[in-house]
Parts: sequence; structure tokens; C-alpha cells
Amino acid sequence: MVLLAVMSSHCPKSGLALRSGPSWGPNWPTVKQALMRSVKKLSLRSKNITSPRVRDMEADSNQTGMPSLKRCITQGIKQLYQTQQLCDVTLVAEGRMFPCHRAILASVSLYFQRMFTSSFKESREPEILLKELSASSLQTLLVYIYTGELVFTAGQATELFTAASRLQVMPALQIISRFLRESLAMENCLEFYMLAYSHNYRPLLRTTLSYVAFHFKHLSESPAFLLLDFSALISILSSDSLAVKSELAVYRAVRCWVRHNPSERLRKLGELMAHVRLPLMTPVELAEVQGDMEEFDQPVQLCWEELRDEKRLEACGGLRQGMYHEGVVCIGLPKWSEMSLGNEALDSHVHFFDLSTEQWEQLPDLKSLTFPGCTSMGHKLYIAGGRYLDNSCSDNLFVYDALWGRWSQLPSMSTTRVWHAFHLCKNKLYAAAGWDIMGPLASAECFDLERKEWVPISDLPLSLAYFASTTFKSKLYLIGGETNMGDPDMSTPFRGFLFYDLVSEAWNQVLMAFEFYEASAIALDTCIFVVGGLSADTTHGGRQFTGRCACLLEDGTMNQEVCIPPLPISISYPGVARWHKRIYVFGGDYNDCYSSAIHYWEPGLLTWTQCGACLPDPNYGAFGFGCVELKVPQKKFISLCQTKSATSPAQ
Repeated sequence: MVLLAVMSSHCPKSGLALRSGPSWGPNWPTVKQALMRSVKKLSLRSKNITSPRVRDMEADSNQTGMPSLKRCITQGIKQLYQTQQLCDVTLVAEGRMFPCHRAILASVSLYFQRMFTSSFKESREPEILLKELSASSLQTLLVYIYTGELVFTAGQATELFTAASRLQVMPALQIISRFLRESLAMENCLEFYMLAYSHNYRPLLRTTLSYVAFHFKHLSESPAFLLLDFSALISILSSDSLAVKSELAVYRAVRCWVRHNPSERLRKLGELMAHVRLPLMTPVELAEVQGDMEEFDQPVQLCWEELRDEKRLEACGGLRQGMYHEGVVCIGLPKWSEMSLGNEALDSHVHFFDLSTEQWEQLPDLKSLTFPGCTSMGHKLYIAGGRYLDNSCSDNLFVYDALWGRWSQLPSMSTTRVWHAFHLCKNKLYAAAGWDIMGPLASAECFDLERKEWVPISDLPLSLAYFASTTFKSKLYLIGGETNMGDPDMSTPFRGFLFYDLVSEAWNQVLMAFEFYEASAIALDTCIFVVGGLSADTTHGGRQFTGRCACLLEDGTMNQEVCIPPLPISISYPGVARWHKRIYVFGGDYNDCYSSAIHYWEPGLLTWTQCGACLPDPNYGAFGFGCVELKVPQKKFISLCQTKSATSPAQ
């Protein structure tokens, strides 16, 4: 038996709900909250009682032990349900009758609200017959509406989801959906997907589709796959997130589905084949398809054969998720001791690290460019600003498309920047702070990827340097560092962080009791992890390199529930990236000696693990501003995608 309540939080380990404070907040309305709002509105309309006076009365009742208005309403509603007093409508399901109250039903259920406020005769009927709704499900929902407690077994969850969706009891629907998401497994994911699809409930639909896409090849061979609804199957086949390494796996899934009931499904084969990306197949794979189509008497149309490779890829919708290698791009920097003015041989090498195989692959270099901002989206790598070997700074914005294996230039920033924050969020690139030839910057700007233009955003409240940066919950974070507070000769540590809220479009400042200097940061799950950097300045030799790691909540406090061990090496500005639940650390700086090591850690581990691989070139180091995740197509698709030779951005 599973007990879930509005004022509860679910415990995944035990499968039970543990009572806690009001964790759902205003987005989880209950009938009590709805009636409380109504009472408050009536109070505000009264000439003799004002809103502050109502609050004072409630506070006094709590202090004296007298029941509050909220508690009276809660108990009163429950008593009305138990005694069936003042009922003005009766719900009927499977022959069972449930006396209820129109106002209470309408306050929680959109279905009943629209019914009772309409001009149709149902709004006045004393009995409402609810067809195709079980009496047990209705009773469970009524107990929830009147008491706030939702009690059901795992076996009842899908039936209850259907009932809550039909009656549009949205708080109950969200609770049941969360339970189903936490219960996802190979044996039930297709059933839950069909449930979400048939009710068009997007929170559950997104989760189940992602799960099905990741396990597509295995699920497509299961009996449950053969029972999928046609439109639901189309939704899966059209997804870019299918984890298949060959489009042949998608076609074979279609073939199995059709052959399961050929008399009904063969006529739908043509529509299904429109979602199979034939241009991604090899000649051998296409031969298998053509042979089957002759058997089905369904000729294959290969109109895309005359298209150029780039147009062919666009025509079929692009590569699937499983056709990429997931990894990290590191922009290697030459060691300080080997950098010399005008030495064009010291390009910043760009390498891709395949995280699943721990193999390196070199990408087209950045010509003599160091310390740029670096971010990515899917198979596109964006580079902004940076410094050339003659010490001049760049305002350029470049994009590397891993599909076509080439760099191209986009409109430049409004100012030159180096060592700046550069991140992508909500289809916009954000560049903030950093340096130009005059010193630290407090300006910021963003580039709209759709409109292809830069626009200024609010300036930082102070100029900042040597900070860590990341994005988290639609906010851009600049953590720690150093500020001169308007005086270029007086730099002081910044004990705090700034964040730019993309919703309010404003910077906010939060102070902390400790400082971070030349550290790197990355967000994972519900926390921000800050790794490496320099220790606080002391009277004995100044700052020291450290392996310190910290886990911060979004308000800047330390997360005491997550213990992250220190790095096994002391470095500043290491390259950091995430993959699944892991945080990877690449290289880092120790004076003018760069580390070549790669370490990873994931929550729950007591130590960092060193990878067998290291940085590909011992003369180059990875740096925090030039390390980011990227998807690169598998080699079998490169010849399809890359029709022209890769080029490097101009200097």
C-alpha cells in the first residue's frame, strides 16, 4: 500500500510517503486552500474586518491553542464528507452512489467546475453518471479531495491516473505521475508511455519517451512494443533521441510491428517508412530494406539519392542520439614557458575526448588563440573572445559544427574579452565580465542564436576577475574571484557570487563566508560543484594551489548532505565537464606546469578516480575556460556529413 498526501514527501527507498511540512506550495492547490482563498476574498470585501485583522486573529488562535480558521475548514470538510451532510449532488460509478458537494468538487476538479458552471442540463442534475470510471478509483479521489490523503497500491496507479486525468484533478495527477516516473522500468515503460500519450500528459510523457528512446533497441524486440498504438509508434519513430547506432534498427522495429498484424498494419507501412531515415543507411542496409519492400509489394522511394550529402541529411531530419559519440572538447594551451611572441606554431589544439572509450581525436585548431570562452549545444561548439600570442584580445565569435567538421564565424561581440564567463542558456549565448586591454570588465551581453545578433544586458554590480562560472536553473553564476571595486590598484578577494536571473534580467549578489579564486564550477542535479583553485591569501607566501572541492546550493550555502572529496592534485582553473552522473576534471595549472591527468567523481564515491588516459599532448594543458561537452558523429556518418574539408577560423 502506498500512502501519498498533499502535505507529504515521497521516499523512493521505502516506497512510502513521509509526513513533512507543506512541501508542495501554491502550485499544489487543495480544496482547503481554495476555500481559504474564498474566505479571504470575502473578508477583504467586508467593511468591518480588514485583511490584517484576519491574520491577527489566526495568529492569536495559534498562540492560545484555539483552532485556526484553516484547521476549522479542514476538519469541517472532512466531517461533511464523513456525515454526508449538506450534499447537493450524487456521483454514480458502477452502480455505487457517492453524495458530494458541488462547490467542493468544483474547487479542485476542472471537469466538475466546467460542468457545474455551464448552461447545460448536467449542471443542474441531482445525479451525475460517470461512465468508464471505476467506483474504487472515484472513491479514492473523493477521499483525496475531502481529506488530502491519496492512498493506492502500485497496481492501482495506472487506473487512478486515468481517473484523475479524466476528472482533471491536477494535484492528484501530479502525485500519481511522480510515483509512475519513480517506478519506471523496462517491463512497464511502454505501458506508462502509452498512458501518458493517450492522456497527453507532458510531464510523464517526456520522462517515459526519454526512457523508451534510451532503451529503444531492446524494447523494440519485446512483446509490448508490438501492441503499441499506431500514432504512439509514430511519435517514437520521429524522435531524435533514439539511442540507435544504425537506422537499420529503427526499420527492423517497424518491420516487426507490421508483421505482427499484417492484415491491419501493412496499409500503414508507407506512413511508417516516412519516419525511417533511409539516407542514414549504408548500401548493404538499404539492400535489406529493398528486399523486404519487394516482399511487401511496397517499392521504396529513394528520391533523396540525387541530393548532395548536406541536403540529404537535412531531408531525413538529422542523426539520432545514438549515432553520436558523447565526449568533452578540450582547448589545449601551450605552456607559459614555451609561449613566444609571433610563434605561429603554438596554436591552441582542439581535441575531443570520447568518454565511453577514453580515446582522443584531434579537431581543427584555433589559430594562435588562448583563453577564449567556450560553450556548446549538441554538436555545435561556440568560441568567443580570447587572446592572441601578440597579447591582443579578440571579440570574435566562432562556431564549430561537428556534423560538417568545420568552423564558421558569427557576428562579433561589442567588446574584446578574455578569461570571461561564456555560457549557453535558453538558446542564447551569454558573455560576462572578463578582461580587455584596459583591465577587468563589468559589462555583459548575449547573442540570440535565432536572430544572430548581440544585445547588451545589465552590467555587473562590480568588475570581477579570476572567478568560476556556470549555469544553473536558468541563472548565470559567477563565483568568487577578485574585484578592484573601481580602484585598479586595489584588488580584493570577492567572498560571494553574482548570478544573472534570465527571468528578471537582473544581477543579484550573495555574500559567502569563504572565497574561491581561480576555481572551476559546474552544475550537477540540484547543486553547484566548485573544484580546485587557490587558497586564501596568507602572510606566508601568498596564495597556494589547492585541491579543495565544495558543493553549493543555489543560495550559496554549503550542501551538508553531499560530501565531495578533495582532488588528488592541487591545481587552479582545471577543465570540468559532466557526463551522466559524473564530474570530470581535465588538467589544470600549477605555476607554469600543466597537469595531464584526468579524474572523475560521482556522488556517493569517497575518492576521485584517475582515468587510464591523460591529455593527448604533454606540451599542452587543459584550462577551465576551454573545456565543454560536445557530441561528435560516429565515423560511419562522417563521410555523409562532411562534404568539404575542415577549415579553421581566421586570425
